[in-house]
Amino acid sequence: MREVKTGATARKILRTQKSAMGWTLLLSNLLLLTLALGGQALYYMQLYAGGWAALGSTTFTAAYLDAITLEPRLRLRFTLEAVGMEARSWDVTTELALTLALFLGFVLVQGLISAISGAIWRGRVRQHLKRLTSLAQEARRLGAEAAAPQKVEHLREAIGHIQPTEPTRLHTADPDLKGLEDAVNDLLDRMQAAYSQQTRFVSDASHELRTPIAVLKGYADLLERWGKDDPQVRDESIAAIQTEAERMSRLVEQLLFLARGDSGRTQLSKGTVDLSDLAREVWEESNMIDSAHHWLLDAPAPLTIWADRDMLKQALRILSDNAAKYTARGGEIQLRVCLDSEGRATVSVRDSGMGIRPEDAPHVFQRFYRADPARSRQSGGAGLGLSIASWVISQHGGYLEVYSWEGVGSRFTIVLPVETPPGETPPEENTKA
Repeated sequence: MREVKTGATARKILRTQKSAMGWTLLLSNLLLLTLALGGQALYYMQLYAGGWAALGSTTFTAAYLDAITLEPRLRLRFTLEAVGMEARSWDVTTELALTLALFLGFVLVQGLISAISGAIWRGRVRQHLKRLTSLAQEARRLGAEAAAPQKVEHLREAIGHIQPTEPTRLHTADPDLKGLEDAVNDLLDRMQAAYSQQTRFVSDASHELRTPIAVLKGYADLLERWGKDDPQVRDESIAAIQTEAERMSRLVEQLLFLARGDSGRTQLSKGTVDLSDLAREVWEESNMIDSAHHWLLDAPAPLTIWADRDMLKQALRILSDNAAKYTARGGEIQLRVCLDSEGRATVSVRDSGMGIRPEDAPHVFQRFYRADPARSRQSGGAGLGLSIASWVISQHGGYLEVYSWEGVGSRFTIVLPVETPPGETPPEENTKA
């Protein structure tokens, strides 16, 4: 491969040299031919104009060369014209043929000499290039032998000190390894972020499961010690065990849902969904199962989008349940469906509950985050509901907004792009907010 590269380089240099030499020879030969023909013409004028000069006329008006046909071949004629004299012509075929033959012979010899000198020069160029190539190969080999093991060992030691569980950066201080260093550091950042998220998730999940397990164990011990002879203790223990078992079941289901979502195993099944109809369905169910609150619905017109109905209902159900948990008995909860000013579909759940502190509002969608842990545990919450709702909405290309006034209430709004399947018309503008 390197011999081929050397030959290609030599040919490139030779092509450049030949091109320059060729143009030089062409121009010089054209100039030489012009001078030869001009000299021949002057020679004819001096040779054949002697008689005219004797007559006192030396002012020539024209001198030209033309061709005439004289059997059996074409002949060349040189003509002179002078003032007061008739034009006179001479046959110069033989002289011009001899001149051209000499010129072509000169060009042929010149080309032969150029070819021989070019071959000699090409060989010298290749020899010099081979020497340079050999020097470069040797330098490359020596550099590789000297530097490669040292670089590899340095890189191995640097990577060996990396702890994936700690915020560590790879730094070799070697410009040749800068690209590899950046790639490894980027991978480390993603590994550490994933590890931290996994550690936090497992820690929070373990903490959430520890409480119901402790409650179950406590009531099991109570049953074993007193429940056999005391019906009241037995019934209370069974009810508590059932409550904690249901809470654990919900927690496990939520954890599995988020785990499947993080791994990409949860797929949306999209279809035509009327948000107003969906909100009405959740409103009716909430009225039926929760008579302690005053439920309102504001969905005046159909608002059709392209979405996963079951997933959206789950998210809206989470927001409704969350509003009920933090709203006192007799409080008002409203579900509202409309288009916003930018043409996006929105479903909001507004309550008249305790509200959220300003410092807690940015974190309410984080997993296991609870603004009031005691109140959340009392209501059976694990801090995963809003995280699940946020994940569902994000999978639809939307997002969740929260506006809250402490002591006044909160409003959670689902914002979704209006995606309609082919052939359907977009929602009517009269549903805008």
